[in-house]
Amino acid sequence: MYLTDLLDKQRVNVIITKVNATDLGNSKAFKFDWKSENKFEVYQLVLTSTGETLGLISLNKIFEELRIEIRLIEIQKANIGKNKRYDRIAGILIAYACKSAFDIGFYGFVSLIPKTKLIEHYKNKYGFKQFGRQLALQFESSAQLMNKYLTDE
Repeated sequence: MYLTDLLDKQRVNVIITKVNATDLGNSKAFKFDWKSENKFEVYQLVLTSTGETLGLISLNKIFEELRIEIRLIEIQKANIGKNKRYDRIAGILIAYACKSAFDIGFYGFVSLIPKTKLIEHYKNKYGFKQFGRQLALQFESSAQLMNKYLTDE
């Protein structure tokens, strides 16, 4: 997997690793208190060259509905907006949630409840469909995100 370094347009390698939410503490690089997510699976997107965490995602497997809920997703403060250094962080984290949903037999079914101002962004950039307050991806749209963000092509 790779991010695009917007300073020099080069690809930089990243990995996703599971992290214990209670170990995250209150990092100044993130706004949310990730310790509150300790009942769920939390993953971090890390630069392989430096070990720096650029993004975090909390996932809840809802077996009775055959879906994974993205409870929380956050990009490091320095990588948000027009002055960000790296591109593709959120896409990789969402695609990882889709892969996890395929891996456990949920057919790529992933949902989230976004902030109102982000609804159109999630729909336009990542292909989410709206179902009431929730947005969701499944099968084909999840596979497309995985192909776009989790490969090295």
